[in-house]
Amino acid sequence: MPRLSFQTPKYRKHRASGQAIVELSGHRHYLGPHGTKASKLEYDRLVSEWLASGRRAIGADNEAASITVSELILAYWKFVAQHYVKNGKPSTEQSSIRWALQPFKDLYGRTLAAEFGPLALKAVRLNYMQAGLSRRSINQNTRRLVRVFR
Repeated sequence: MPRLSFQTPKYRKHRASGQAIVELSGHRHYLGPHGTKASKLEYDRLVSEWLASGRRAIGADNEAASITVSELILAYWKFVAQHYVKNGKPSTEQSSIRWALQPFKDLYGRTLAAEFGPLALKAVRLNYMQAGLSRRSINQNTRRLVRVFR
């Protein structure tokens, strides 16, 4: 197990660009021109947010972690409605995706999308099996379900 460091990340200069940077949880954050007051204020803000979040990644990662499965399905469905169209009409893949996502939404709609893992996927697959689907249909629906997370 690695030794935990209790030091605050350093305010550094990125030599190639001349920008001030700080690395938090393995992510490099650019703060603006090195040595300016604005970059130092941005450094203070980012480090304090990082410390307040328990030294976890800050920014878009935290927003993504709070999305529920239902919200994820809604965002994916907007993509599906635009992408799976043939001659101006919805393709048959749209209805297949809708059918594949229904048990997923029923079982896990209120849970966080970040908490959906391999065991939950097995539970949805079991639901497909109980519906009497063939192996091929189960595998197709599982692939459709996995595409939601890409």
